[in-house]
Order: sequence, then structure tokens, then C-alpha cells
Amino acid sequence: MAHPRGGDWLEDEMSALAEADVDVLVSALTPDEYDRLALTGEREAARAAGLDFVSFPILDRGVPEPGPEPAELAVRLAAHVRAGRFVVTHCFAGIGRATLLAGATLVTLGAGPAEALQLISAARGLRVPDNDTQAAWLFEFAAAFGYQ
Repeated sequence: MAHPRGGDWLEDEMSALAEADVDVLVSALTPDEYDRLALTGEREAARAAGLDFVSFPILDRGVPEPGPEPAELAVRLAAHVRAGRFVVTHCFAGIGRATLLAGATLVTLGAGPAEALQLISAARGLRVPDNDTQAAWLFEFAAAFGYQ
């Protein structure tokens, strides 16, 4: 999804997510974006609404930093999904970075990277991700961790 509205809207946005049965909210925003979007209190507002909140910053139009952290996050999120929990990822527009986090989770759950991108595109109603570098990252993620 795209980022929630911040400032005075933030509490209502988190309540709406909780009412929609969201259990886990994952943000790919950077600290600068939190400031610019008046979302500095997102973690606290999410928790107050009963949501688990995960911050995993990725630069806009970028990909996760190299290392084990993306796979570790994908495994954690996949465990939530397997347990029947509703996981939502967001970045600024919900097209690029959020797609990578959702896609890595779907790959961890057994989807191929192309299938993951198709599923996310269908859910978002638009082509994802933002750019070819991001798409390539998901295919590389799948290959590096032995997922289909």
C-alpha cells in the first residue's frame, strides 16, 4: 500500500488498518520520509491500534542493502502469513519498495518471483515494481536463497 496519511490523520489511519484486520504493518520509508510525511509517530500509533510494526528502510526507487536482513525479514513475515496473520507492506507509493518486501515474502512462501510480481500487480491494480533494478533484485533474491 501507499504510505498512510500522517500528522492528525495518523491515528485514524492506524485504526482503519486494524479494523481491516491488518496484524503486521511493515514500512520501507527512510527517516527523512518519516519527517517529510509527518509519520514520525507511526510506530507508536500502529502499536496503539494493536498492530505489530516493522521498519525496514530502503531508499526511494532503490533495493535493500546487501546482507542477510532482507531474507531474515521475509522469513519472519512468511511465518506471520502462515500463522494466518494479515501483513501489509508500505513505502511512499506502494509500488517499488513495498513490492520488494511483499515479493520476498511471497517467494519465501513458495511463489516464483514472476508469480509474486503478478500477484502484487493484481492486488495493487498497476504494474509493479518501480523499475527494472527492483524487479531484478527480486529475481536475484529468489535465486540466492534457493527459492523458485
